[in-house]
Amino acid sequence: MKKNIIMYTMLFLLCSFSFFRAQTAEDKKQISTAVTDILKGFQNKNGDLMNAYVNKAYGVGVLFKSGGDLGFVLNEEVDFDMPLGYIEKAWNIRNQFPIQFGDVSEYDSKNKKWKKEGLFVQFNSNSVNDYVDKFSDVSSIKDQDIFKINSDPENVVFVTLAENSKENAPINGFRFVMTRIGAKWYLTLIDVTEYNAE
Repeated sequence: MKKNIIMYTMLFLLCSFSFFRAQTAEDKKQISTAVTDILKGFQNKNGDLMNAYVNKAYGVGVLFKSGGDLGFVLNEEVDFDMPLGYIEKAWNIRNQFPIQFGDVSEYDSKNKKWKKEGLFVQFNSNSVNDYVDKFSDVSSIKDQDIFKINSDPENVVFVTLAENSKENAPINGFRFVMTRIGAKWYLTLIDVTEYNAE
């Protein structure tokens, strides 16, 4: 009985340490600064500001949909001079919301709007693994380094800026993934899958 109590206590402490590892005050401070800079860079088409958060060894990937199929492209950096048709529909973001740490807002693809507006930051996100599972088995996506470094949810933060346009189109919003590499958080994936590029 005593061994069981000690074992459960050790297990609880180990799980607690793992859970809070990605949620220290320093992590929240780094993430808050990075999220603000990345959104400002995106709004102003300032690649230099965004690229300060791109790891040179891994680059930045873009997840998108085309004709209903999930697509992916890997770039060395964010470059607004490149043709980025799958991102352009998201260029109308306003970012009028304070950061909320917790679950992200979901996109309702049937009604083409966000279920709840706001700026959401979710630590310990399994979002990248969920996307990898949606790619076909014949795809070599799972073998790419950008996805491998995002396989541990403890090192992944999913950011959603959910804004519903007052016009019929486009739906505003911007989602991206930040990954802890060493002691720093980097922009590793931009997710514009709620926009279906034709």
